[in-house]
Amino acid sequence: MKSRIACCVVVAALGGCVTLPPDAFVVTPEQLKQRQLETRRYSGIKEKDLIVACSNVLQDIGFTIENSETKLGLVTAEKQRDAKDPSEIATALFLALFGVPMPFGHAQTFRVSLVVRPVQATKDSKPVDEYFVRVTFQRIVRMSDGTERLETLRDPELLEGFFAKLSKSIFLEGQKV
Repeated sequence: MKSRIACCVVVAALGGCVTLPPDAFVVTPEQLKQRQLETRRYSGIKEKDLIVACSNVLQDIGFTIENSETKLGLVTAEKQRDAKDPSEIATALFLALFGVPMPFGHAQTFRVSLVVRPVQATKDSKPVDEYFVRVTFQRIVRMSDGTERLETLRDPELLEGFFAKLSKSIFLEGQKV
């Protein structure tokens, strides 16, 4: 019992030594712009149907659903792809002739996180079903030397394409097609 208390005291003391910069939680204009690209507002559909429509789109574009927690409005999915780029491999081989090692990508995993969040909205003094949908795409590239390169995909065309397909899926879900 005494060792537990001593351990808690040490952890609390060490935790107090960590300081954050004063602007650690300040949202930059770039972050706000990216968040706007990743988020769309939908109305006239039930939350469960919206999550189903989102899952359908992810599966249609090749993702495998890993987790779907409808009570929290969360869906995560991933897909595996080859990452071999012939020009990257040729460059690595050329540099190897001179003894300069250069790793190249050989496999990649695309991950997506999607969150559906209700919006407090009314129309004619009646509550309306409205939701924000935010989606983020990440890529993990496994390199030939065993390292990994992680990146968030910020391509506006990728996000616009996803939301265009989601709008079509929502229409079909609403029609029960």
